[in-house]
Amino acid sequence: MSPDTLKEPDWHGCGRTDPARRESPWLPWVLPPGMAVVLWFLGWRVAAMLVAGIGLTLAAIRCFSPVAKRRIDHALACFAEWVGGMVATALLAPPFFLFLPLLRLWRKLNGNDPLRLDPKWRESPGFWLAPDLQSRRKRVARRMFAAERLEPGGLRLLPLGLLLLGGLLVSELGLRLYGLGRPLLFVQDSVVAYYPAPNQKVRYPGRMVETNAQGMRCEDFAMPKPAGVFRILMTGDSTLAGTKVGNHELYSHLLEEKLNARNDGRTYEVLNLGVNAWGPHHQLGYVSKFGCFDADLAIICGPVANAYRPKYGLERLPFFPSTRAPKTAWGHVLHELMWRSRERTLGAPAWAVEGPVQDEQSRGGARAYATLAELYQEMGCAVMMEMLPARPVTLGEGEDPFGQRIFGIIRDGMRHTGVTPNLAGPVFKDHPQRGKIYYDGIHFDRLGHRLYAEYLYQRVVASGLARPQIR
Repeated sequence: MSPDTLKEPDWHGCGRTDPARRESPWLPWVLPPGMAVVLWFLGWRVAAMLVAGIGLTLAAIRCFSPVAKRRIDHALACFAEWVGGMVATALLAPPFFLFLPLLRLWRKLNGNDPLRLDPKWRESPGFWLAPDLQSRRKRVARRMFAAERLEPGGLRLLPLGLLLLGGLLVSELGLRLYGLGRPLLFVQDSVVAYYPAPNQKVRYPGRMVETNAQGMRCEDFAMPKPAGVFRILMTGDSTLAGTKVGNHELYSHLLEEKLNARNDGRTYEVLNLGVNAWGPHHQLGYVSKFGCFDADLAIICGPVANAYRPKYGLERLPFFPSTRAPKTAWGHVLHELMWRSRERTLGAPAWAVEGPVQDEQSRGGARAYATLAELYQEMGCAVMMEMLPARPVTLGEGEDPFGQRIFGIIRDGMRHTGVTPNLAGPVFKDHPQRGKIYYDGIHFDRLGHRLYAEYLYQRVVASGLARPQIR
């Protein structure tokens, strides 16, 4: 057969389009949700929403605009070629530039020439053929690692840039719908360290977080206190702030509803001063600066582990100060990722590691609790201290020696104030829906807030502080 009759082989079917192999019309609609479902069950929920949103948006555009379809497919093909080139370089460069030269050198030194490239074999029959055209080899090599472009021409940056811009806009919208981009902001203060900025209304997934004029998670209230109002001020950390529930689902709000349902001649107001990651020093700082707002009863809330928290600021927290709110949802996400990376690099602080430092810090926290109780008493407030144990204790699943040890330190530090701390026991052990009370080891879910509101209601009523008004 002469060279003129030799036809170019169609390697891998890349040189032609088979009419029988048409693009599946349903594939662009099924593939993104399928990938999103997988990411969702892996726990990457934000990524799942982005994949579903961007994929379905591109599928809709491809369906209703043939021109846009060609542009999107061309941009994707360019992107695939870039990725294929990088992958091919990463996988093939080491063997081609490291292994094969060494192998050829080894063969050369040993006189091994299987392809008979040495000139002495020039007149002998061999297997070596002249190389094919450079253009054909380049074309075939490209088709081996990437999809064939649907449009002729070179690599264009405009379609790829527009695709990336569209993806960023769609993902920004998706992140904002998810609740990112407008987080709760905090005021930095030299006395308190930080507290929620006033008059905020922030939507998170499945809940709405609102703060009043004092930065509390409750309704605005009158100052001075009107006659006939019994006011309760509750201070604590994220267990009181209700990280995963809305304002109307907090146990402070439900306690207020239960007390008002008694119709005993009083109007009850429960003020929620729960702030994420607060400890006793933060509570003491806030009350010493702003007062108790004419409260008749103050309830100090929170897990016993709060005792060893010092008065840190926002430097070790992923929260945004009121002076530096994120401009975009992606800025919010990057801030969270940078904080997590920094925390892994820095490691746990000394006061968070069980040992002598933590015990000494807990004794300092107990003294701060005692000072807070005395300050309340000077302001004319009755004081209760309701400490919340870890999940295994309230559900009756086990003991908590660490919590008992810290609670003992708190109880000893409070003894001279006349306030007896209460540590809830296995109060929810017989509930039929025990698995829905908590969403982690210490924070209540919606059911937990309802149950704990009932528990606190019984505690307040039993104390005699919320006795009926004499008419």
